Amino acid sequence: MDKGVYIALSGGIAKSHELELIANNLANANTPGFKKDSGTFNEYLTDLRRNDSVESLPREIISSSSLNGRPSGDKSFVEMDGVYTDFRQGNIEKTGRNLDIALEGKGFFEVLTPSGVQYTRQGNFNISPQGILVTTNGYPVLSKANKVQGSTPIEGDLFGVIDSSGKQTPAPTRNPNPEQRFIQMRNGSISITQEGIIRQGGADVGQLNIEEFHEEQWLEKSGNTYFKNVNPSNFNNEAIKTRTHQGFIESSNVNPISEMTRMIEATRAYESHLQAIKTHQEVDGKTVNDLAK
Repeated sequence: MDKGVYIALSGGIAKSHELELIANNLANANTPGFKKDSGTFNEYLTDLRRNDSVESLPREIISSSSLNGRPSGDKSFVEMDGVYTDFRQGNIEKTGRNLDIALEGKGFFEVLTPSGVQYTRQGNFNISPQGILVTTNGYPVLSKANKVQGSTPIEGDLFGVIDSSGKQTPAPTRNPNPEQRFIQMRNGSISITQEGIIRQGGADVGQLNIEEFHEEQWLEKSGNTYFKNVNPSNFNNEAIKTRTHQGFIESSNVNPISEMTRMIEATRAYESHLQAIKTHQEVDGKTVNDLAK
């Protein structure tokens, strides 16, 4: 068999993965807070260097495939070696709904999911039957820990303790118990400041905990616009610059026209690889028949 068929096959597999990413982007073009994905590709050579002398040539018959399953020989292949998420800001669209909150900046809302604390840009919140502020999936939205005058430090308190002189004592760890940071809503009109402070009936009920990160590519998608922070040192401990806008929602940053153009290009490339594979198979079949004669 002509090993050139593997080159076309590797390209076809890579393009099929790219088509899956584009299809997912298009499916979420109208999902608030969604961030589009793009594939990164890598070229690898089966042999980076040929033998220089007769003495160094192998004296045994070598299999047509290497131990890792890739065909040997002086061939160049392609593979998708990663997925890059585009975290650029989506458009901020007005809805007029009190519990719709758009983020302007690089921050993320902190929420508690069945898989633990995660982060999202999707700010179309609701109030649960228990009166707790939740996401569209019913996950509690978390607030910052309260600053309590003269209190004992809570393990992981975001603010620590305020002493009698007004000085803040640093907290032992970053995050307090998330179950203690649910936002319990009350009766009355709701207003939310640009710092994320929620007021209802003239009283503060909590402040949205918004996190920023040093490197957004360390955030791992877990589905439904949620991300996991896979590196504890990724948190930005400086002053948060992200601002909230009540009555607005951040749209997806997917450009449907651009994604459709990418899909057409990827589809044509995929079809070309399939045609190349078919051609190699026809050549192999003809070669076998000619040898049989």
